[in-house]
Amino acid sequence: MSASYWSSSQRLHWQFTRNELNEYREQIQALEKNLNVPGSDLSRINIKYDTNMRIYLHNLMHKLGRKLVLRQVILSTAEVFMTRFLLKVSIKEVNIYLLVATCIYVACKMEECPQHIRNLVSEARNCWPEFIPNDLTKLAEFEFYLIEELDCFLLVHHPYNSLISIVKDVLKDPRYNIAITTDELQTCWSIINDSYITDMHLLFPPHIVAITSLYMTLVTFSKDSKKLQTFVKFLAHCKVDLDEIIESTQELLTLYEYWNSYDELSLRKAVHRLLLTLNNSNQ
Repeated sequence: MSASYWSSSQRLHWQFTRNELNEYREQIQALEKNLNVPGSDLSRINIKYDTNMRIYLHNLMHKLGRKLVLRQVILSTAEVFMTRFLLKVSIKEVNIYLLVATCIYVACKMEECPQHIRNLVSEARNCWPEFIPNDLTKLAEFEFYLIEELDCFLLVHHPYNSLISIVKDVLKDPRYNIAITTDELQTCWSIINDSYITDMHLLFPPHIVAITSLYMTLVTFSKDSKKLQTFVKFLAHCKVDLDEIIESTQELLTLYEYWNSYDELSLRKAVHRLLLTLNNSNQ
């Protein structure tokens, strides 16, 4: 276990270039072409691990999280687990509701807030009774499957600590003296929460995500132009990779554009059709 992001498994094993991510996804697409369920053609079921599906999974994660009254950092860890897992496994191979529940179950352990498996399965069944089996061993089996695909690297460094450090220490440097309001900080926090829908946590260090959230907040919501100008001065001085800031900002803008046309009903129907097909094949 590493206290520093720079020597952590997250940086050494789970941070990629965009080309590397594309290669992983191309392998998944090739696998999906060969998936075969007797009596059904999975290729005809319109399910893709795209931005719309990611929004759907994000909403599922938060629905169960509210039932269990979990801290945000637990849900963020669970979303990182899920994003990593789906880099190696096709979404057409798994019960995504069980995947969500399992990611939360493992994240609770990692964030030192363990949930009893019986309680978690009960709440998950309250959310999705048709798709969460009552058999506790199914979630326990999926836990081993998840951990194996993650190569047992489960420690996650989040941007929240970086954000607080920048706001409390760096921006109060006399050279900048930027006071971030409570509302602005809350907006930054919300933007970071949204970032887990994207590939940002596979591409960038936590401090890049934190700085991006500050930049977007000041550009979009702050009425103090001088504050924004001073923040740009801070960016020039702090020697961060500005290309990464631009790229991560674009990731979020693209997400919000997709969110405006998000159609949950159609997606839910396609997911349920897929799971019905998989269940029938296992009987």
